Amino acid sequence: MCGFRTDRGDGFLPFYFLTLIRKEDIEVLSKRFLSETQFVVDIAVSVSNDISIYVDDMNGITIDECRRISQAIEECLDREKEDYSLEVSSPGLTNPFRVKEQYLKNIGKQVEIVYVDGEKIVATLKAVSDNTITIETATVKKEANKKVVVTEQFDIERINIKTVKSVIDFK
Repeated sequence: MCGFRTDRGDGFLPFYFLTLIRKEDIEVLSKRFLSETQFVVDIAVSVSNDISIYVDDMNGITIDECRRISQAIEECLDREKEDYSLEVSSPGLTNPFRVKEQYLKNIGKQVEIVYVDGEKIVATLKAVSDNTITIETATVKKEANKKVVVTEQFDIERINIKTVKSVIDFK
């Protein structure tokens, strides 16, 4: 039988009983090393202990900060107890928002919203609450032979939203 001796010395277990690192433990550990402007966006732990931690900062996360966080976490994990790989990175500009802090970071910026029915709109994110986001749209209308920009603000319940992500503007 494929197995290993547990560190308690209580016999052999099949390979699928290898010590698994828990996502919840990694989240608690990660938060210890974040500054007050940094936040965890997501954590994934595979069955083979491949750990991916996505962190961001209200001011933007740097590679050096990801490296610092990774090294701090590594110092707390024991490779003698469990084999793992660790990657700490930013969530990426084109990935959908996952946590409220990402919404807060992007207030005043253009976002692409995809509704659960598939409709897409681009708007300026104005405010965020637990259940809604407030956006502002601008449309050009013709009034008395003049083009007029009309802005509208409205709330969208988050249960009606499939995804929200940043719009990358190269202007």
